[in-house]
Amino acid sequence: MDLSFLTSIRGTTGPVSSVIVNASRDAEDTDHAVRVRWSKARADLSSQGADEETLAAMDSVVGDTHGVPGQHGHVVYAADGTVLAQAVVTEFPQDYRARVGPLPDPLLYVYSESPRVPYVLAVVDTLGADLWTVHADGRATTQRVEGEDWPVHKVREGGYHHNQMQRTVDNRVADNAGRVAGAIAQTLRGTEADIVAIAGEIAVRGEVRARLPDWAEPKAVDLEAGSRPTGSSTTPLNDELRGILAGIAQRELDEAIAEFEQGRANRERTTEGLASVVHALQRGQVRTLLWSTARRDTETWLWFGPSAEQLALTSQEVRDMGVQDPVAEYAAPVLLRAAAAGSAELLLVPQHRTTTANAGTEPVELTDGIGALLRFDDPTMTS
Repeated sequence: MDLSFLTSIRGTTGPVSSVIVNASRDAEDTDHAVRVRWSKARADLSSQGADEETLAAMDSVVGDTHGVPGQHGHVVYAADGTVLAQAVVTEFPQDYRARVGPLPDPLLYVYSESPRVPYVLAVVDTLGADLWTVHADGRATTQRVEGEDWPVHKVREGGYHHNQMQRTVDNRVADNAGRVAGAIAQTLRGTEADIVAIAGEIAVRGEVRARLPDWAEPKAVDLEAGSRPTGSSTTPLNDELRGILAGIAQRELDEAIAEFEQGRANRERTTEGLASVVHALQRGQVRTLLWSTARRDTETWLWFGPSAEQLALTSQEVRDMGVQDPVAEYAAPVLLRAAAAGSAELLLVPQHRTTTANAGTEPVELTDGIGALLRFDDPTMTS
């Protein structure tokens, strides 16, 4: 999971209000229900010390997801009278959860968002394509690629200059497919997409794939569902694509766990346990933070300073880093803040995971519910 959203929530002087509200609109009078939930959450935040200016800024934002159909949640972070970040998420409480603290509570978002695999979806036909791009940080962009519109359909057998017209049509379709392939390649250069899903007309899908650069073609997969004409489904992320993305996310998790277990066995580029992970974050060693979904931080505190790498188990350790007034906070916001600043990724590790070998489950053990894959080893580090 990309943690870059946390790097945008910084520079605040006051406490941060964090909230997730059930913003689902799947029944009658749901707008009223969302307003009631926010009213309860607002009172909760106020009782925890949120200032009125910040709450007023949240009033016009929390639950304002009218463009999103069905069941979903809304996560909002605010401080100093300003909304700092917001996101629509797939998992959510029945009502709300809210917290005020010196740092944003990232678990409200992390535990509520499904693993996100960045991808490009191209729905193609003889005239061009519609492209949807979802980035690792959740941003979504769209693009329409328009080719030449005549001639793109073959004439019936026996027409005048039949063979010449057939070649003209084939060349025009190929040219349009080349434009689409070029747009896909250009889009891939600006994202970390793991997959290019190509849907639409079968023959054109093959033409587009054949014209992708050698480095991009291995990322391409065909989807049988989806078409481009007006009146077709306006939801590109159909069940077929969801299944493929879920498979990729599971494979990435399996590979990371396997790498961690091998590194742990060889005592190479891995660490686990709260103290050791804190030590690694201080030094910018963490490449991937492994976080057990069974971990709870309601009783675990850390100390931190103005810079993300200034974190420790005791206030004196942070003072030794030159911080005059260390601040205490729950462990999760401090740990994930440091991970985000170090451009580390986060992987949520289930307490039990499905194994493809025997279709059963096996436990995933992490000391203190936390571990890390490291960029480099530190001989002074204790595991």
